[in-house]
Amino acid sequence: MLLNLFMSVALFFTALPTINPQSSFAIPSSEKPVKWIIEKSSTLRIDGKSNVNSFSCDIEGYNRKDNIITGSYSISQPVTLSGSLTLEIIQFNCHRSLITSDFRKTLKADKHSEMVIRFLKIESMPELKEKSELIKGLVEVEVAGVTKEIEINYSFSKTDSDLVQLNGEKNFSFSDFNLKPPRKLAGLVRIKDDFKVSFKLMLREVK
Repeated sequence: MLLNLFMSVALFFTALPTINPQSSFAIPSSEKPVKWIIEKSSTLRIDGKSNVNSFSCDIEGYNRKDNIITGSYSISQPVTLSGSLTLEIIQFNCHRSLITSDFRKTLKADKHSEMVIRFLKIESMPELKEKSELIKGLVEVEVAGVTKEIEINYSFSKTDSDLVQLNGEKNFSFSDFNLKPPRKLAGLVRIKDDFKVSFKLMLREVK
């Protein structure tokens, strides 16, 4: 009797199906890449100061058909990005003709017509909820032929229109890119070296 019982138990476990760790029941170790299109409603602004007052130069609307794409990612792990934001210097409007002209000359628009922000990575994948979520990232900024890698603070949120709003800002200086801020009226008006770049990107996921 005892021998028959052992044999029955052995046959039961032998008949159980083998679980393949690569089967669809296995917990996925990574998520698929995500692709976003940068919408026309995206904006970018540069804020600066002189010894007299402050000024802002902005680009309202983004007319290129560019994308931001994640690599395959694991939850709560750094996520690689590809894609860039390319801005025509001549499109910047400082809302005062002299400042606009000087700003374009300072950025050497005649030789380097574009400012480029290349997206490299973020520290984790955003959950993309209505509440704003702060995540650090790394970008490569090219201005006047000089390129720098810079850490930036992002803010991700989901909008009512089912878009992803990506905000970012960072303080720079003209000297970071080997540029000299303009001076006017025999040096009586001096533009300060520091300025802030802030952008609002409206992103639509490509399903």
